Amino acid sequence: MQFGPEAHVPVAHRAAGVVILNQTGDILLVRENGVPGQRQKAGLWHIPSGTVEDGENPQDTAVREAGVRVRLLKFLAAYLGRFPDGVPVLRHAWLAEALPGSTFHPTFQHEVAEVRFVPQSDFLSLYGAGQIRMHHTRLFYEDALREWGRLKAGP
Repeated sequence: MQFGPEAHVPVAHRAAGVVILNQTGDILLVRENGVPGQRQKAGLWHIPSGTVEDGENPQDTAVREAGVRVRLLKFLAAYLGRFPDGVPVLRHAWLAEALPGSTFHPTFQHEVAEVRFVPQSDFLSLYGAGQIRMHHTRLFYEDALREWGRLKAGP
């Protein structure tokens, strides 16, 4: 049976980012400044990510938005969500590793107040306190921890 056009969910907005873990499984997060027009984001944490531009591949967006030279290790997931105004957004994320000798410099430095690795216990506290910007950040982190465990275990 073919599903017709009524089964399609149009998505005009796409985002992509990376989950970077250190040797102990801490996640690299950025904290938003809350630039004009986006003050509701001020102080909230999320993975390095950004908007997929027209004609851009989400993988290229993820690498561009990482803010550090990275190697993509594994596609994690794509989650469909909504912005606060109800507009759908499809978010993609990859598990990535920072390349040796590279340092983090946010792509849009005026948007980022802080960058740091956050231990899992602190992440969960931030999430519980409503300081993680999107539920998808938690889902991507959980996905990344599962993949990271598989990669560490080897074949």
